[in-house]
Amino acid sequence: MQPDHVGQHDPAPDNTAGGGTGPTIGGPPPPDGGTTPGDAQSGGAAGGTTDPASGQNGAGTGVAAGSPNDTRFLAPEISHSKGVAGGVVVLFPRIIPSAIAAENQAYGQQIQQKMKQLVEKALPGRPVDVRPSPERVCPKAGCDAMSIGVLFTRQNNSCVAVALVNAPGVSTTKLVPWGGEVTLKADPIQFRDPPENFVTIKDYANCDQLVTEMGKADSFVEAALRAAAGPATGSPSAAAPAAPAAGAVTAKPSGK
Repeated sequence: MQPDHVGQHDPAPDNTAGGGTGPTIGGPPPPDGGTTPGDAQSGGAAGGTTDPASGQNGAGTGVAAGSPNDTRFLAPEISHSKGVAGGVVVLFPRIIPSAIAAENQAYGQQIQQKMKQLVEKALPGRPVDVRPSPERVCPKAGCDAMSIGVLFTRQNNSCVAVALVNAPGVSTTKLVPWGGEVTLKADPIQFRDPPENFVTIKDYANCDQLVTEMGKADSFVEAALRAAAGPATGSPSAAAPAAPAAGAVTAKPSGK
Protein backbone atom coordinates (compact mmCIF):
# COMPACT_ATOMS: atom_id res chain seq x y z
CA MET A 1 0.00 0.00 0.00
CA GLN A 2 1.35 3.37 -0.97
CA PRO A 3 1.41 6.11 1.68
CA ASP A 4 -1.43 8.59 1.40
CA HIS A 5 0.10 12.02 1.03
CA VAL A 6 -0.36 14.94 -1.27
CA GLY A 7 2.21 16.57 -3.55
CA GLN A 8 5.48 17.71 -2.04
CA HIS A 9 6.44 20.64 -4.26
CA ASP A 10 6.07 24.23 -3.15
CA PRO A 11 5.24 26.28 -6.28
CA ALA A 12 6.33 29.90 -6.36
CA PRO A 13 3.58 32.54 -6.42
CA ASP A 14 2.54 33.54 -9.93
CA ASN A 15 2.34 37.34 -9.96
CA THR A 16 1.20 37.49 -13.56
CA ALA A 17 -1.76 35.11 -13.41
CA GLY A 18 -5.30 36.38 -13.54
CA GLY A 19 -4.64 39.15 -16.03
CA GLY A 20 -2.20 40.94 -13.78
CA THR A 21 -4.80 41.64 -11.07
CA GLY A 22 -2.73 39.98 -8.38
CA PRO A 23 -0.76 36.89 -7.44
CA THR A 24 -2.19 33.40 -7.63
CA ILE A 25 -1.20 31.88 -4.30
CA GLY A 26 0.05 28.60 -5.73
CA GLY A 27 0.75 29.42 -9.36
CA PRO A 28 -1.20 28.11 -12.39
CA PRO A 29 -3.10 24.79 -12.24
CA PRO A 30 -1.13 21.71 -13.33
CA PRO A 31 -1.16 20.70 -17.03
CA ASP A 32 -3.84 18.04 -16.40
CA GLY A 33 -6.32 20.78 -15.56
CA GLY A 34 -5.88 20.72 -11.81
CA THR A 35 -6.94 17.11 -11.18
CA THR A 36 -3.64 16.05 -9.65
CA PRO A 37 -3.85 16.13 -5.84
CA GLY A 38 -1.23 18.40 -4.34
CA ASP A 39 -0.15 20.00 -1.10
CA ALA A 40 2.62 22.54 -0.60
CA GLN A 41 3.21 21.46 3.00
CA SER A 42 3.61 17.71 2.74
CA GLY A 43 5.62 16.23 5.55
CA GLY A 44 6.95 13.51 3.26
CA ALA A 45 7.36 10.37 5.34
CA ALA A 46 4.29 8.39 6.28
CA GLY A 47 3.10 8.53 9.85
CA GLY A 48 1.19 6.12 12.07
CA THR A 49 2.11 2.97 13.95
CA THR A 50 2.89 -0.56 12.89
CA ASP A 51 2.51 -2.29 16.26
CA PRO A 52 1.28 -5.83 15.45
CA ALA A 53 -0.36 -6.03 18.88
CA SER A 54 -2.72 -3.19 18.02
CA GLY A 55 -4.75 -5.26 15.58
CA GLN A 56 -4.59 -7.17 12.33
CA ASN A 57 -1.07 -6.57 10.95
CA GLY A 58 -0.89 -3.40 13.05
CA ALA A 59 -3.88 -1.84 11.27
CA GLY A 60 -5.95 -1.39 14.43
CA THR A 61 -8.72 -3.39 16.06
CA GLY A 62 -11.32 -4.43 13.49
CA VAL A 63 -9.48 -2.69 10.62
CA ALA A 64 -8.26 -4.65 7.60
CA ALA A 65 -4.62 -3.97 6.72
CA GLY A 66 -4.38 -1.84 3.61
CA SER A 67 -8.04 -0.77 3.75
CA PRO A 68 -9.08 2.90 3.52
CA ASN A 69 -9.51 2.87 7.31
CA ASP A 70 -5.91 1.76 7.92
CA THR A 71 -4.30 5.00 9.13
CA ARG A 72 -0.75 3.67 9.48
CA PHE A 73 0.28 4.99 6.08
CA LEU A 74 -1.11 8.51 6.36
CA ALA A 75 1.35 11.38 6.00
CA PRO A 76 1.27 13.97 8.80
CA GLU A 77 -0.89 16.44 6.86
CA ILE A 78 -3.69 13.88 6.35
CA SER A 79 -6.46 13.83 8.94
CA HIS A 80 -6.05 10.72 11.09
CA SER A 81 -9.75 10.89 11.90
CA LYS A 82 -12.55 10.67 9.35
CA GLY A 83 -15.08 12.03 11.82
CA VAL A 84 -18.52 10.46 12.18
CA ALA A 85 -21.49 10.50 9.82
CA GLY A 86 -23.53 13.62 10.48
CA GLY A 87 -20.60 15.37 12.16
CA VAL A 88 -17.97 17.90 11.13
CA VAL A 89 -14.19 17.59 10.89
CA VAL A 90 -12.51 20.94 11.52
CA LEU A 91 -9.14 20.70 9.77
CA PHE A 92 -6.05 22.74 10.63
CA PRO A 93 -5.55 25.64 8.18
CA ARG A 94 -3.54 25.08 5.02
CA ILE A 95 -0.75 27.65 5.34
CA ILE A 96 0.85 28.62 2.03
CA PRO A 97 3.77 28.71 1.26
CA SER A 98 5.16 25.96 3.46
CA ALA A 99 8.16 28.12 4.37
CA ILE A 100 5.93 30.27 6.59
CA ALA A 101 3.90 27.46 8.14
CA ALA A 102 5.90 27.13 11.37
CA GLU A 103 5.95 30.85 12.13
CA ASN A 104 2.20 31.16 11.54
CA GLN A 105 0.95 28.41 13.85
CA ALA A 106 -0.61 31.00 16.17
CA TYR A 107 -2.65 32.44 13.29
CA GLY A 108 -3.61 28.90 12.31
CA GLN A 109 -4.90 28.19 15.80
CA GLN A 110 -6.92 31.43 15.89
CA ILE A 111 -8.47 30.63 12.52
CA GLN A 112 -9.25 27.05 13.53
CA GLN A 113 -10.97 28.30 16.69
CA LYS A 114 -13.00 30.67 14.50
CA MET A 115 -13.98 27.72 12.29
CA LYS A 116 -15.06 25.65 15.30
CA GLN A 117 -17.21 28.48 16.67
CA LEU A 118 -18.91 29.01 13.31
CA VAL A 119 -19.56 25.29 12.90
CA GLU A 120 -21.20 25.18 16.33
CA LYS A 121 -23.36 28.16 15.37
CA ALA A 122 -24.34 26.93 11.90
CA LEU A 123 -24.77 23.24 12.82
CA PRO A 124 -25.73 23.11 16.52
CA GLY A 125 -25.60 19.68 18.12
CA ARG A 126 -23.45 18.10 15.42
CA PRO A 127 -20.37 16.15 16.60
CA VAL A 128 -17.26 18.29 15.97
CA ASP A 129 -13.78 16.77 15.55
CA VAL A 130 -11.02 19.42 15.71
CA ARG A 131 -7.80 18.11 14.14
CA PRO A 132 -4.33 19.08 15.37
CA SER A 133 -1.62 20.70 13.25
CA PRO A 134 -0.64 19.75 10.57
CA GLU A 135 -3.75 17.68 9.70
CA ARG A 136 -5.36 19.80 6.98
CA VAL A 137 -6.94 17.46 4.43
CA CYS A 138 -9.16 14.36 4.51
CA PRO A 139 -7.84 10.97 3.30
CA LYS A 140 -8.11 9.92 -0.34
CA ALA A 141 -11.42 8.18 0.36
CA GLY A 142 -12.77 11.32 2.03
CA CYS A 143 -14.01 11.84 5.56
CA ASP A 144 -17.15 10.21 6.93
CA ALA A 145 -18.15 13.64 8.25
CA MET A 146 -18.25 16.84 6.24
CA SER A 147 -15.14 18.97 6.66
CA ILE A 148 -14.06 22.58 6.79
CA GLY A 149 -10.56 23.96 6.38
CA VAL A 150 -9.02 27.30 5.47
CA LEU A 151 -6.43 28.34 2.90
CA PHE A 152 -4.26 30.96 4.62
CA THR A 153 -1.34 33.07 3.47
CA ARG A 154 0.46 36.06 4.97
CA GLN A 155 2.93 38.74 3.91
CA ASN A 156 4.19 40.84 6.81
CA ASN A 157 0.98 42.05 8.50
CA SER A 158 -1.24 41.33 5.51
CA CYS A 159 -3.35 38.16 5.46
CA VAL A 160 -5.80 36.29 3.24
CA ALA A 161 -8.15 33.46 4.25
CA VAL A 162 -10.44 31.32 2.08
CA ALA A 163 -12.78 28.71 3.59
CA LEU A 164 -12.63 25.18 2.12
CA VAL A 165 -15.84 23.21 2.63
CA ASN A 166 -16.45 19.58 1.64
CA ALA A 167 -19.45 17.32 1.98
CA PRO A 168 -18.73 13.79 3.32
CA GLY A 169 -16.78 11.39 1.12
CA VAL A 170 -15.04 12.30 -2.13
CA SER A 171 -16.79 15.56 -2.91
CA THR A 172 -15.97 18.84 -4.62
CA THR A 173 -14.48 21.61 -2.49
CA LYS A 174 -16.45 24.82 -2.07
CA LEU A 175 -14.23 27.93 -1.86
CA VAL A 176 -15.59 30.86 0.16
CA PRO A 177 -13.54 34.08 0.47
CA TRP A 178 -13.28 34.77 4.20
CA GLY A 179 -10.63 37.46 4.72
CA GLY A 180 -9.03 39.86 2.27
CA GLU A 181 -10.14 40.44 -1.31
CA VAL A 182 -9.75 37.63 -3.84
CA THR A 183 -11.00 36.36 -7.17
CA LEU A 184 -11.81 32.67 -7.60
CA LYS A 185 -10.71 31.10 -10.88
CA ALA A 186 -13.03 28.15 -10.30
CA ASP A 187 -15.59 27.16 -7.68
CA PRO A 188 -16.10 24.44 -6.68
CA ILE A 189 -12.89 22.56 -7.40
CA GLN A 190 -12.15 18.84 -7.43
CA PHE A 191 -11.57 16.95 -4.19
CA ARG A 192 -8.00 17.48 -2.87
CA ASP A 193 -7.00 19.79 -5.71
CA PRO A 194 -4.58 22.43 -4.31
CA PRO A 195 -6.95 25.37 -3.73
CA GLU A 196 -4.15 27.95 -3.89
CA ASN A 197 -4.00 27.34 -7.65
CA PHE A 198 -7.51 28.76 -8.03
CA VAL A 199 -7.28 31.91 -5.87
CA THR A 200 -5.98 35.25 -7.13
CA ILE A 201 -5.29 37.86 -4.44
CA LYS A 202 -6.56 41.39 -5.08
CA ASP A 203 -6.02 42.84 -1.62
CA TYR A 204 -5.10 41.69 1.88
CA ALA A 205 -6.72 42.11 5.29
CA ASN A 206 -4.77 43.47 8.26
CA CYS A 207 -3.62 40.37 10.11
CA ASP A 208 -4.33 42.02 13.47
CA GLN A 209 -7.96 42.38 12.38
CA LEU A 210 -8.26 39.13 10.44
CA VAL A 211 -10.82 37.41 12.66
CA THR A 212 -12.95 40.57 12.67
CA GLU A 213 -12.70 40.78 8.87
CA MET A 214 -13.65 37.11 8.58
CA GLY A 215 -16.80 37.85 10.55
CA LYS A 216 -18.07 40.00 7.68
CA ALA A 217 -18.35 36.90 5.47
CA ASP A 218 -19.58 34.46 8.14
CA SER A 219 -23.03 34.19 6.56
CA PHE A 220 -21.57 32.83 3.31
CA VAL A 221 -19.45 30.25 5.14
CA GLU A 222 -22.45 29.24 7.27
CA ALA A 223 -24.49 28.69 4.10
CA ALA A 224 -21.76 26.50 2.63
CA LEU A 225 -21.55 24.49 5.86
CA ARG A 226 -25.30 23.84 5.93
CA ALA A 227 -25.36 22.88 2.26
CA ALA A 228 -22.47 20.42 2.68
CA ALA A 229 -23.81 18.91 5.91
CA GLY A 230 -27.35 18.35 4.71
CA PRO A 231 -30.27 18.06 7.14
CA ALA A 232 -29.67 16.54 10.55
CA THR A 233 -31.15 13.07 11.10
CA GLY A 234 -34.89 13.45 11.52
CA SER A 235 -34.88 17.10 10.46
CA PRO A 236 -36.75 18.41 7.39
CA SER A 237 -34.58 19.62 4.54
CA ALA A 238 -34.19 23.38 4.26
CA ALA A 239 -32.81 25.43 1.41
CA ALA A 240 -29.50 27.14 2.19
CA PRO A 241 -28.76 30.74 1.17
CA ALA A 242 -26.66 31.15 -1.97
CA ALA A 243 -22.90 31.44 -1.46
CA PRO A 244 -20.67 33.69 -3.59
CA ALA A 245 -20.24 32.49 -7.18
CA ALA A 246 -16.89 31.86 -8.84
CA GLY A 247 -15.19 35.14 -9.60
CA ALA A 248 -16.92 36.92 -6.73
CA VAL A 249 -14.75 38.90 -4.36
CA THR A 250 -15.02 39.94 -0.76
CA ALA A 251 -15.52 43.51 0.33
CA LYS A 252 -12.31 45.51 0.47
CA PRO A 253 -10.88 45.41 4.00
CA SER A 254 -11.21 48.55 6.06
CA GLY A 255 -7.63 48.49 7.42
CA LYS A 256 -4.24 47.53 6.13
